[in-house]
Amino acid sequence: MYQPEIERISEELYFIAASPVTRRLRTQAELLSQTDVPVLITGEAGSGKTTAARLIHSLSIRSSFPFMPVKCAVITSDLLENELFGYEHASANGRPESTPGKLEQCAKGTILLDEFDAMPDAVQGRLLKLLETGEFVRCGGRTPIRADVRIIAATCGDLELAAAEKRVREDLFYRLSVFELRVPPLRERREEIPLLLGHLMNRLTRRYGVPAPRLSSALLDACQQHAWPGNLRELENFAKRFLAHGDESAALHELHSQPDYGFVSENGNGNGHAKTSGHPAAVQPLSPHSSEESSSLKLLVRNAKGEAERGAIAHALEETHWNRKAAARLLNISYRALLYKIQEYHMAPPADSARLFVPDGMRPTK
Repeated sequence: MYQPEIERISEELYFIAASPVTRRLRTQAELLSQTDVPVLITGEAGSGKTTAARLIHSLSIRSSFPFMPVKCAVITSDLLENELFGYEHASANGRPESTPGKLEQCAKGTILLDEFDAMPDAVQGRLLKLLETGEFVRCGGRTPIRADVRIIAATCGDLELAAAEKRVREDLFYRLSVFELRVPPLRERREEIPLLLGHLMNRLTRRYGVPAPRLSSALLDACQQHAWPGNLRELENFAKRFLAHGDESAALHELHSQPDYGFVSENGNGNGHAKTSGHPAAVQPLSPHSSEESSSLKLLVRNAKGEAERGAIAHALEETHWNRKAAARLLNISYRALLYKIQEYHMAPPADSARLFVPDGMRPTK
């Protein structure tokens, strides 16, 4: 039995190692943190690839500088190019203006290219040139800019197949796959599940201000036997629902029935592209509590649903720079439904992002 190691990465993010596979992962991450070479992180969806990337960053000499994740799969080709490399254009009065991209904003830090295999070929070519020369040129610009940034790429796909099918440039694949870090799925580290579940419960009870529920041995055993196809994301979903309804028999039934915890699209098929860790299941009757606790839990149920839905919409709007048609496609809901939800949640583009706002159906000028 391994003594668990709990390592704080940020205010609410911890790396927990209590199994041989995660201890090996921690050792590999520390070795990779001592160099500036690109790293490829692979693993199933929800397994913790972003946490592994943050761990590498936190252990490196770049830890005091920014860490920026970029979700390549949810940004259109032109927007992704602008997002990463920045762009230059003429202002209304004809004067040249420039907008720095994430590579400049992340100077001396680490950038995580999540689902990088979804990059369009043109952006892959730019990334390859950056890896080869250490320089890039803003979109619409001519002056080379030196990039002082650590690049980490992540994917849950089969890169060899993607390269064979020409969806990923073969030369880029070989550049990024020299150092590969595989994040194991939750089913390969079952001994960590009670510890991870306890950590999630503690974090959620602090966030919602409700009493921590008792986790019985029967429930913990069932959790360790469950396959967790959604990995850590699914485990967090489960923790939120159990915290909301507090019904152990319902939780056990849920584990045995293995439901889909993904983002449910408007047509109800559960196959939307965006997934959120807050999507609630049907809420079971509350267990007997004092009136004050019962009120808090009822409020949690309502807040968890609203928070999950609003969070998914906000994320999609942010990733598409408030292009609502693109956000609706990303969420797999109708444009009208998205407009209704934006009005319902009183959402508006942040004032400090006005210059990046992209009207529906339009693209930023390079």
